[in-house]
Amino acid sequence: MTPRAVAKLAAPLMAIVSATMLAPLTLALVDLLWRSALAYLVSAVGCALVALALRQVGRKQGDEIHRKDAIGVVVLIWTVMGVFGGLPFMIEGALLDPAAAVFEAVSGFTTTGATVMGDIEGLSRASNLWRCEMHWIGGMGIVVLFVAVFPQLGVGAKQLFRNEVPGPTSEGLRPRIRQTARALWWIYFALTLLCAVLLFVAGMPLFDAICHAMSTLGTGGYSNRAASVGAYHNYGIDLITGFFMLVAGLNFGLFYACARGRWKTLFQDPEARFYLAMNLLVTLVIAWTILPRHTSIFEALRFAGFQTLSVTTTTGFMTEDFDTYPNVARYLLFLCMFVGGCAGSTAGGIKVVRVLLLFKIASRELRSLASPNVVATVKLGKTAIPPAVISGVLVFVVTYMLIFAATSMLLVALDLELVTAMTATVACLSSVGPGLDAVGPAQNFAVVPAVGKLALSFCMIAGRLELFVLLSVFSRELWRR
Repeated sequence: MTPRAVAKLAAPLMAIVSATMLAPLTLALVDLLWRSALAYLVSAVGCALVALALRQVGRKQGDEIHRKDAIGVVVLIWTVMGVFGGLPFMIEGALLDPAAAVFEAVSGFTTTGATVMGDIEGLSRASNLWRCEMHWIGGMGIVVLFVAVFPQLGVGAKQLFRNEVPGPTSEGLRPRIRQTARALWWIYFALTLLCAVLLFVAGMPLFDAICHAMSTLGTGGYSNRAASVGAYHNYGIDLITGFFMLVAGLNFGLFYACARGRWKTLFQDPEARFYLAMNLLVTLVIAWTILPRHTSIFEALRFAGFQTLSVTTTTGFMTEDFDTYPNVARYLLFLCMFVGGCAGSTAGGIKVVRVLLLFKIASRELRSLASPNVVATVKLGKTAIPPAVISGVLVFVVTYMLIFAATSMLLVALDLELVTAMTATVACLSSVGPGLDAVGPAQNFAVVPAVGKLALSFCMIAGRLELFVLLSVFSRELWRR
């Protein structure tokens, strides 16, 4: 890794983070909340000064960037964003504990949605906007925005893009990486705008509609209402939010193909079909288990569908407390926290395509036992999956489960109850947000000790960066020239 190259690339990224704080700063000035305005002004200036310092360090560095440098930039920027993102909360007085402030910001940028704040509606509008804005920026990724805006990186942009876009594959939609990133951001922006407009038309106040649209497309889950989407008791709002959560959990490459007129791609993609079938099946089972709680099957389907989509897309909204559901429903939702959304989406989790490949790998092994002389290949649709990809999927899942086990053990050692510890870990590692028990949808993560918050912050960043990008920082090989 070359420190000067990392500094040069990280400088404009920090400048973008600084610029994004101007929106809550402006809102605080409009609301005449001077302390809030000061908090975002100081944080924005701090980000800008760090950007200038990094630019000075990297001023003599050429345009060449290697894979190790790209990894360094991505890890550095996601870590630093957590610090500066939480700074306004501390200056404003919303969160005085540094570990809690970092946790809240990391949860925002990684689109996890786990919160340590109890009085959400007591926050300033500026801070509520900033929480949801962090989701929106982190959803598609600040690095993807960077390669869309700064074309001078050339080949180096592709290294950054590959380290940022979640999923086992990240194919280019356009011949050039900058065009790919720009296409993704236009699709992302258009869907967010459409979601906000529809929520406003359905009866949600304008400010609320903007906040919830950013959280929905970012699959984050932060809301400016304590009861989340359930505060509105509006069937139309539930339906619109649920639809856009479903959309945000799909591979954004499919939307680009649809925009180019290839609508069949959406229905021919094996991962998309598995994703839709999984959501439908889980919704039906949960609706059956909660039917006695509701007046009709349609009401049960409405609430079951929303909670299912909220968990499988790792968004984290709620219209009712699913921690009070029967154990069958709670267990199903717990399993869905591991799966997450599709590769190439803003959702977290292991990803649907990896789970689908695990089923196909198991099926191949069963066929090999029955017919050992037959060479069986693993296919997704008509495409044969190379052995290297299969090996990568298996290693990813094993590593995921090891991190889950280690972090859960740490939280149990910190005197958290077993269900709380396990669901808090998977909720952060998969970017879901709420877990069960003491960290359920109606609760928050304030109960977790400071050491636990930092460990869960590590899980959130690791999950957002597909584990190995962050873990590689601890490898000697990364630091060798």
